[in-house]
Amino acid sequence: MLNYIIRRAVMSLVIIFVVISASFYMIRLMPGNAMGFLQAQLQQQGGLTPDEIQQRLNAVYGVTSKAPLWQQYLDYVGNAFRGDFGNSLINPGSTVLHIVANSIPWTIFVVAVALLISFVIGVVVGTIMAAYQDSWFAKVITLIVSFLSAVPNYLVAILLIYFFADLHRVFPTGAAYSLDAPVGWNFQFIGSVIWHGVLPIIAYVVTAFGGWALTMKGSVVSTLGSEYVRAAKSWGLSGRRVTQSYVGRNSLLPMVTALALSLGYMFGGSVLIETFFSYPGIGYYLVQAINSRDYSVMMGCFILITVAVVLSNFLVDLLYPMVDPRIASPAAPKKAELGASGDASEQVTPVGGAVG
Repeated sequence: MLNYIIRRAVMSLVIIFVVISASFYMIRLMPGNAMGFLQAQLQQQGGLTPDEIQQRLNAVYGVTSKAPLWQQYLDYVGNAFRGDFGNSLINPGSTVLHIVANSIPWTIFVVAVALLISFVIGVVVGTIMAAYQDSWFAKVITLIVSFLSAVPNYLVAILLIYFFADLHRVFPTGAAYSLDAPVGWNFQFIGSVIWHGVLPIIAYVVTAFGGWALTMKGSVVSTLGSEYVRAAKSWGLSGRRVTQSYVGRNSLLPMVTALALSLGYMFGGSVLIETFFSYPGIGYYLVQAINSRDYSVMMGCFILITVAVVLSNFLVDLLYPMVDPRIASPAAPKKAELGASGDASEQVTPVGGAVG
């Protein structure tokens, strides 16, 4: 088990290092040369000496632009591992780390809440669709879910803004909280934050739970058709035992992987939803950075998303052996694979333990 964890940890660190290294060269390989583009802008503005322009470049990108490439690379990687990704162009005086750190809580609040709600609803609906797959009710639900999963989330966001913010003025049109709410752990501020997050969360849930439902339906149907489920039923196990120990846990296994990876991608925010609602999350600032060619903020956001996805994948690797110990020990004794004596108790059993 320890070797398994070490292998996964080393692999995660290597991936993060490769991404940070790639981001260094992306700044220099992007069309127009980001550093040269900024230097030309500063020269056109006037009022700055060549030394001041170089100092501004160094502050924005966190490296000495006139230093050898290998020295710039070492400085960039060293600064990145310390959390220093330079300064923002569109927000003078603000570091990339400051912008990212301030936007993360808002993204986590909206996207994490919406993701968990959509996951729970999707699992429940998907299980119902699979359990009653031949009924007209399940067919109608499948049609509705398929339609909603195909609708773009920005379209739902526009409709919600029009009906509930502009037309009826039930919810605010944007921002994370009201300006007149005193910032702090008080009921007025917390209530304002929740009220401003309702529409973005609904827009995300309406379009996201369908994908979870369809995935769960496919997983449950596949599990119901497995040989070990039919064998468990033939051995006289109760329907509840079969559902909990065999169908439920084995159907949720791929869902857990998808959820953990989605939690990693969560740090990228929901770009279109945050943009339409002017919600100050990672996705909102990422769009601003792309439109303004603020490469430092772009690279900071990309690295954050990569690290989050890698760590979430690493977390899945740690949780999987707890669900199925065979994953951490793929070379375990194979006597349970074939059942040398032909006894049913020695045959391969799925996650959920031996029969009996």
